[in-house]
Amino acid sequence: MSATTTPPVPNNLTLVRFGPLAVDFTVAGTYTLGQLEYDENVFIPTSSFVVYKNALGTNGTAAVVTIDDGTTGENIATATLPATPVQTVAAGNLSQTILTPATNGYVLGAIPKSTAIPSNGAAATQTLRVNVTTAAIPSLATTNRVTANNISTLTVASVPSWLVPGAKVKVLTVGNAAYNGLVTVISTTSTTFSYYNPSLVSEASTADTAGRIGAIYGDVYVLGLLQ
Repeated sequence: MSATTTPPVPNNLTLVRFGPLAVDFTVAGTYTLGQLEYDENVFIPTSSFVVYKNALGTNGTAAVVTIDDGTTGENIATATLPATPVQTVAAGNLSQTILTPATNGYVLGAIPKSTAIPSNGAAATQTLRVNVTTAAIPSLATTNRVTANNISTLTVASVPSWLVPGAKVKVLTVGNAAYNGLVTVISTTSTTFSYYNPSLVSEASTADTAGRIGAIYGDVYVLGLLQ
């Protein structure tokens, strides 16, 4: 008896991409990545990843990220982002983290979600969501702050190689909130860096060990099959 093979069967599945969605991983919260447009759609996620667009420094607390279907706990993929991603300052490097698929990963669509009894068949699960459950906290700490003529200067123990003029960094948890935010470095010394600060005209030199400096910002993508 001769061996037989089963020919491939045509189907109506299409490979699609949700993203890029820009996320600042120093901020905890949820972000809508995309949604299904029709109740009859089914989306089967196959891979999820983050491409870092601005990664500077080491994080004492690493970010924890979940992709879910819009309901907490109904996970598609999860990851603890690296404490020290590849630095984007070095030769313009980009890098990525591939999220780990959930063991019992959810699929979007197909089964209607309705509070009506019997179900009215509408509003299947349609939202693809990014949930930063733990925000990254950079390790580089401040020791002092001062501002003159809208130029803020923060002192650290030693300015690292990635903290250079032109770098965009997050300033977090400084005792005076007017210093905090995404800033562009305009100058450095061996122990200080300065940036333009429209929120503050001047402040006398003040000891401050609460501030944290760094960046971990990237685009989130989810690939999968759409039916």
